[in-house]
Amino acid sequence: MLFSKKRVYMDYASSTPLDPRVKKAMKYASRFFGNPSAPHKEGRKASLLIEDARVRIGRALKARPETLLFTGSGTESNNLALVGFIEHLVRKGASYDSLHIIISSFEHPSVLEPIEDLERRGVAVSRLDPNENGAITPHGIAELITPHTALVSVALVQGEIGQIQPLRDIAHMLEEYKKKRSQKNQQYVPESSLPVLHTDASQAPLYVAVSPEHIGADMITYDAQKILGPKGVGLLYKHSSVSIDPVLRGGSQERTLRPGTQNTTGIYGMMVAFELAEKGRKERVERITMLRDYFLEHLKKELPTILVNGGVKNRVANNVHISIPGIDGDYLTVLLDKEGIAVSPRSACIASGQISHTVKVLGRGKEAAQGTIRFSFGPNITRAEVDFVLRALKRCITVQTFDKS
Repeated sequence: MLFSKKRVYMDYASSTPLDPRVKKAMKYASRFFGNPSAPHKEGRKASLLIEDARVRIGRALKARPETLLFTGSGTESNNLALVGFIEHLVRKGASYDSLHIIISSFEHPSVLEPIEDLERRGVAVSRLDPNENGAITPHGIAELITPHTALVSVALVQGEIGQIQPLRDIAHMLEEYKKKRSQKNQQYVPESSLPVLHTDASQAPLYVAVSPEHIGADMITYDAQKILGPKGVGLLYKHSSVSIDPVLRGGSQERTLRPGTQNTTGIYGMMVAFELAEKGRKERVERITMLRDYFLEHLKKELPTILVNGGVKNRVANNVHISIPGIDGDYLTVLLDKEGIAVSPRSACIASGQISHTVKVLGRGKEAAQGTIRFSFGPNITRAEVDFVLRALKRCITVQTFDKS
């Protein structure tokens, strides 16, 4: 066995285990092995299963099925939304250097890096820093908008510190702006109004309402592995008024926008994960918030020097992100792992040895950015497990402090 002692998994923001009901659904779907694009009976059965999943996910999200595109991950959904939209504008006649994008400065790498690539092509990019609580305000975005602004992207839940961003307010502000001012590139997309709003909602569905109607965004990224679903399956919601070009070539699947044979088994599992995420969310949030606050309260008692990164009021229920002055987050993660506790020093998509860009953006300084630990609870965590983690954390900090002396 890989792990012989009791384990407490507190890294749900990186990836979640499969819900048994999702696993059961995937076992059923694995019988439909045909290529969904093939014309024979086996292919048609697989295709029907995928379309059934699209309808049922649409029902869970209160979205029309034709607005949903299946991808291979949340990362791919982000790339398809951001790059695909800009490339569509360019293909219609806009030049890269006539376009402007606004993003928050602490987005996930799957947003930051595609935007950096577009910037190298000539697109102007404005990066908005959060306030001290980790919030991106509509007013801050409004101050950056120009007549050339084509796209705004802000994650619904910030991946490291768990800050829930005011997407509905941002969407409302953009709608009011569109009514008042014309856009330089509007002639290239007469079917939609600029700027278009995208959000990465991957971290949100278990604890935050994520329907397009509720959020108000034009494009929304989802990721099955964050909601007790399978890895290797993502989803992109795209409003019917928004046009994008594919970023991959080689097939006509997903209305030619995402070539490649669809993952029938994974898509069906994601469907069940979405349905389960919508059920009992209020009770789930109340229970996990109570345990999170209990954890924070005792952390502060035992370790009064810790810094909580981001605000608590508008934080996703399962996130506790702290900095411990004088402590190396990577080393502490290893010590906790030996104690049987799985946590992350930062986003799993940031290489080991790097400091937290998010904490630097919050203005906390290098020491705080180096001593970060993210605890992200699962829906079924218990008080006993929280107490176990608190005791182990205190021991590990003592060990690391002793090693440094």
